Amino acid sequence: PLFEIVGCTSTDKTFGLGFVWALQQVQMLLMDEDSGPNVIVTDRDAALMSAIPNVFLNATPLVCRFHVKKNVSARCSALCKIKHGRMRSRGKSLTR
Repeated sequence: PLFEIVGCTSTDKTFGLGFVWALQQVQMLLMDEDSGPNVIVTDRDAALMSAIPNVFLNATPLVCRFHVKKNVSARCSALCKIKHGRMRSRGKSLTR
């Protein structure tokens, strides 16, 4: 990532921090307070997506096409493995 601030809990789980501040800095650098982007495309980072409406009130957070395709491929692959596994186990019981 270009910018990442991470916190850590007592159970060693990490969580993203600092996105509101980072987006406010981008807003100050690129535009005045009354205008802003209509859409912001992210990689589906939950912390970033929840920070966007706090800074850019009219912006819609979207997930980029690459990450959507990657996620769909991974889930379809996992489903195919499950279905093939069930089919094989059924086939074994039929041949016994």
